[in-house]
Amino acid sequence: MRSFLLLFITILSGALVAQNINGYWEGSLKITPRDSLRLGMFIEQTGDSLHIELDSPDQYAFGMSAQQVSFRNDTLSWKASSLNASFRGVLIEKTLWVDEHFPDSCRLTTYDRSSIEGTFIQNRQRFPVTLTRAERTVLRRPQTPEAPYPYVSEEIRFRTRDGKLVLIDGTLTKPESASPTALYILISGSGWQDRNESLMGHKPFLVIADHLTRTQNAAVFRYDDFPRALFLKSTTLDFADGVQLIMDSLLVRPDLAGLPVVLLGHSEGSIVAFIVGSRDARVSKIITLGGVAQPIHEVLLYQIRAISEADSVLTPAEIDKTVQLSDQLYQLVRKSKDSKEAARRIGDFWDEQSAKLTPEEQKRYNMTPQGKYTSIQQLTSPWLFTLFHLDPKTYLKKVHCPVVAINGEKDLQVDAVANQQLMRKYLDKNQNHQFHIIPNANHLLQTCTTGSPSEYGNIEETIGKETLELLGR
Repeated sequence: MRSFLLLFITILSGALVAQNINGYWEGSLKITPRDSLRLGMFIEQTGDSLHIELDSPDQYAFGMSAQQVSFRNDTLSWKASSLNASFRGVLIEKTLWVDEHFPDSCRLTTYDRSSIEGTFIQNRQRFPVTLTRAERTVLRRPQTPEAPYPYVSEEIRFRTRDGKLVLIDGTLTKPESASPTALYILISGSGWQDRNESLMGHKPFLVIADHLTRTQNAAVFRYDDFPRALFLKSTTLDFADGVQLIMDSLLVRPDLAGLPVVLLGHSEGSIVAFIVGSRDARVSKIITLGGVAQPIHEVLLYQIRAISEADSVLTPAEIDKTVQLSDQLYQLVRKSKDSKEAARRIGDFWDEQSAKLTPEEQKRYNMTPQGKYTSIQQLTSPWLFTLFHLDPKTYLKKVHCPVVAINGEKDLQVDAVANQQLMRKYLDKNQNHQFHIIPNANHLLQTCTTGSPSEYGNIEETIGKETLELLGR
């Protein structure tokens, strides 16, 4: 009797495992012949409902929600609106073991359902993928603060001045039992950023806000960039207008009125801070992290050369050629009076240059038809076209508040020495200006080895302690 019961439990247990798709599954998407990206799915079944979180470990993106999840007849499907993506796959059944001691009509068979074969679709591109059970990647980000916080955290929403559109969503942190010493406004860098300036699992603005509120009793406002549809039509000048709207809205509050205002800008955010500081006397201080004083075309050319040399993807001759072609493209944009003229000039230049290259060279230098389309789209966007025609020195000369410039010695996106030299040149002779180049620090002010952006996600530190200590001075 005991043997029969044990056998029954074993059979029942096997059946339950076979139907269970709970857990973490991972597979590789072949993006190009050379490149692949891992796709992860964490599946949790509660009763009759399934919840799925999506991970892209190679892009340091985790916990993205899937919707319209369905699992019927061994077929799993879902959609992810935030990614413009969907998936449909089948749980594959493999025979592991057959008990030959029983006749066919009642033979015991053990199955393994350890893979899901399907298709991932994103932006109309289809990628076949096989997912198998795996261990979910867990990022270590020890500096990221966790609730409960020893201060007040308030969600704030600002509309456009006419009240028709939500323009800014953000978080204000301030001391719980003391009056704030200052109001810091954190301004993010290029590309759409959330209020934490989240990147590769790091949340530098959350770390900075937490540090300033804890140690300096400061009020700190960090915010998401404009809604994406509006962001695509906006320029650096519009972002500066957004900062002034924030100041106008916050400084009328009784708990913040009269406070000194400190603008903290990272990367392109430093240009936004300089623009606002040049025209608004309420700005008491500007802090720049990886700050920019060069015209944008010089910054981009530095990036191309520095990152290419660090990553060793191209030969020295190929790097020189890439920089030369890029410089010619950028000059065409700078000399164009509007985006339509720039698009025409870029197209003509692209056709002329690609005709001189072999098909292999066209791929090597990205001088392909797709590369042409992408370059025209990017270089003639309202944001980048305006930035090409904007010179930071125009605003630096009109800034009269103290500036604290903090750059990383190994920053491969913004040349620390060149940009600080220009700040010293164009800012007024204020003895309260500070200029700091942090040894062995990259563009995120992490302690690094090479400074390459490919390191950012592999470094556990979000921002170096030396930089954090300088922020409150």
